Amino acid sequence: MRNMPVHWSEGMFLRPQHFQAADRYWQEQMTTSQNWDHPYHYGIRAIEFSREALENHQFEIHLLHARLKDGTLISLEAGQEPDRVELKDSLLRGEPVKVDLEAGFADQKMIRLYLGVPKLRLGSPNVALNGDARHERFSETEREVQDESQGGNDQLINFKDLQVRILLSTEDTTGYEILPIAQIERASEGESVPRLDVKYIPPMLAADAWPPLGRDIVRAIYDIIGKKIEVLSQQVINRGMTLYSQEPGDFDRILMLTQLNQAYSVLSVLAFAPGVHPFWVYEELCRIVGQLSIFGDERRTPDLPRYDHDDLASVFLLVKALIEKLIGSVQDYEFEQRYFVGVGLGMQVKLESKWFNSDWEWYVGVHSGELSEQECRQLLSPGHLDWKLGSSRQVEILFAHRAEGLMLMPLDHAPRALPRSADWIYFKVSRGNAVWNDVQETETLAMRLRDSLITNRNDLQGKRNMKVVFGNREAVLQFALFAVPVRR
Repeated sequence: MRNMPVHWSEGMFLRPQHFQAADRYWQEQMTTSQNWDHPYHYGIRAIEFSREALENHQFEIHLLHARLKDGTLISLEAGQEPDRVELKDSLLRGEPVKVDLEAGFADQKMIRLYLGVPKLRLGSPNVALNGDARHERFSETEREVQDESQGGNDQLINFKDLQVRILLSTEDTTGYEILPIAQIERASEGESVPRLDVKYIPPMLAADAWPPLGRDIVRAIYDIIGKKIEVLSQQVINRGMTLYSQEPGDFDRILMLTQLNQAYSVLSVLAFAPGVHPFWVYEELCRIVGQLSIFGDERRTPDLPRYDHDDLASVFLLVKALIEKLIGSVQDYEFEQRYFVGVGLGMQVKLESKWFNSDWEWYVGVHSGELSEQECRQLLSPGHLDWKLGSSRQVEILFAHRAEGLMLMPLDHAPRALPRSADWIYFKVSRGNAVWNDVQETETLAMRLRDSLITNRNDLQGKRNMKVVFGNREAVLQFALFAVPVRR
């Protein structure tokens, strides 16, 4: 410890040095204690600056709460702002602010702004008595103070006002305790309009104090995870997945959903609680990477950057990219769906050319509405609706001559890639006969059914709800084509 405690004793002659030494001792005690408890004890707690001033080549702070590395607390409210910093000349001419700089700003694309306070220098003046503080840490100021016990009895008391400045990276900061607060970049080559560099995040005491960190990274990860949870949970429910499912990919989806639910519950607190230190947030994000690493190509935790309090953007952006990549490794089930609509005497569906490639499978789905699966299959069987599928130019001939149409194979359960619902029954389309060749040649698919059972055949044009008679009641059917890409 550099500063020792004052030995107070009865009858001692008090001098200003006694109180100054006592202040230095306790200041060192608090700073050292903070540093030992948490080495990342410095940074910005709150900041507001003028965007309009920045567009005018100036940097002006409206509010700032921060702690410097030496433990100095800075709280600038309205009326306490430091002077504006002029950026235009440096951006235009590239001249250093101090003549002893080796290189001009013309070779730099970035200007870093610092909060600066003169360091305490024993043996030199540290308080400016005339109010014109240049290198002094404080300036003297007078204020009237009342007796807080009895009230009234105002007295003029001398105070020390901490001299806070905004410094540029092009200035000589020797003799200052500094803290980075922002980084400014030119919009483009040849232009001098400055803007905030969103890829730089200064040391922070709270993640929510800097929106590009708290909002654009931490809350963005929270939303990405929430979106994936919504997709996976619906897949698990709709497809009846369990830990014992034998379908490829089911266990991966259940395992990822388990890990994401845990991460989401913790982030729901960290992402929205005020005052959470970035270190604790980064620790949780690294834990999420570790939990999801089993889904990566190497099946192990990748090399993660060490927490860097002075360069938060680099570590947080990398972890965010890793989380997005790992979440995307378990892909959503993909399919494209088109409904059949009334055309002429039957129904027709619009096709995409890519669906005819060999890496696509087709399924025809029938939405049975209030009918049971057995009743719907009975309705579609020969002797009832007599449905026939083929190309738009052949389907009428196939229906009239009761010829074989497009080959459909009934499925007992929904394919894994398609929605599982009691209202849908599925048929797999076979590509093995001449009818399929004509469908492929014309790139059309149509359906013909016994129109005597269709009660809304006169208003079916362009609509997808078909009303049919089944027994002594009316049922509403919908038909859809599902095209599913095959992953090999």
